[in-house]
Amino acid sequence: MTLASGFDFARRQRDPRFREYLHRIGWTSEHHVVVAGDDEPVSAVVARIINNDTPSPCLIAIPHSGEPFGFGLMFLEVTHAATRRSRLWHRSRTKAPGGIVISPGTSIGMLYSSGRRCAEYIPNEWTRPVVFTHVPSAV
Repeated sequence: MTLASGFDFARRQRDPRFREYLHRIGWTSEHHVVVAGDDEPVSAVVARIINNDTPSPCLIAIPHSGEPFGFGLMFLEVTHAATRRSRLWHRSRTKAPGGIVISPGTSIGMLYSSGRRCAEYIPNEWTRPVVFTHVPSAV
């Protein structure tokens, strides 16, 4: 499913409206896109991104039939120190009060569906925390 979804994401980039939406949310061709299944654990997605040295920030695309372009989108930024405050690289990003608790069983789809603007995740196995930023729908 992920491979087919990756091709679908690439195909949609031919649509000028989709490209405009990507531009509005701050995505550029320099950002990598990681396609993740709705039920994929957050820890598996983060491990794949870190282990493949995917440049940060990257865009996570989750196939989602309820979204106008067929994908739910989130940015993921790997930070470099657990105590470092996340930089505001995207002009509309703000940290949600109280944050979101991400447990080992949390799927990337659950995180996306929460609709919250931002979550910070500090995996026990890694020293580098990651910050997720929910992207508003294209509506």
